[in-house]
Amino acid sequence: MTILLIGCLLLLFTGMGVPGMADEAAAGPAFPGQPQIPHSFYGTIEAAGNPVPAGVPVEVRAEGVSFGIPGNPIYSHAGGYGSQDPFRPRLEVQGTLPGGTSLTFYVGGVEAEVQPGGSTDPWSTTYRFSPGSVTELNLRVAAMVTPDPAYQETREPTAHSTPATGPRGGPVNPSTEMMFGLIAILVILGILAFYLGKRAKRSQKESAQESADEKDRPGSE
Repeated sequence: MTILLIGCLLLLFTGMGVPGMADEAAAGPAFPGQPQIPHSFYGTIEAAGNPVPAGVPVEVRAEGVSFGIPGNPIYSHAGGYGSQDPFRPRLEVQGTLPGGTSLTFYVGGVEAEVQPGGSTDPWSTTYRFSPGSVTELNLRVAAMVTPDPAYQETREPTAHSTPATGPRGGPVNPSTEMMFGLIAILVILGILAFYLGKRAKRSQKESAQESADEKDRPGSE
């Protein structure tokens, strides 16, 4: 019970599902120039009213956003970009920008309009940066776009496949949930090992004390 309680507290401190933590992150980096936790995006894409083809670069730009790195830009797949699956690539917005910064999205070099998935709100030209969030954000552009000639479609991941890569090559960054989850698991395992070690030492100490007490009793010799 104690271990589970400590584990839950650690998950809270990592900011998973805690509005207060998200609000603190949105206030901006603790130190000037400190990188923020990435904001991940996925969704559908329409180009001139049709689903976008696979292989079109999708990117985010804003002051302070890191660009030309794994995760930004990424290639579209047929009809969209990124994935709800945390084990597949997403468009990752990271850098030294403060929370609330307006992000501009581009599809094939064309500025896109955006709309949150499942929303009936009007389409807009920007979306606000929220560190640590995962957002379904649909994109659309009025012009036709064409795939990047350098694009090579990757197969679905298998046990022996290599990680998918972004337009600039190199592995795609793991999603935010994966990083938080792995950190939480490692911390909980460390606490468990520490707790069991202390328990074993206490048992050894009690056993030694009992042996000493038996020797001190009359007639034990």
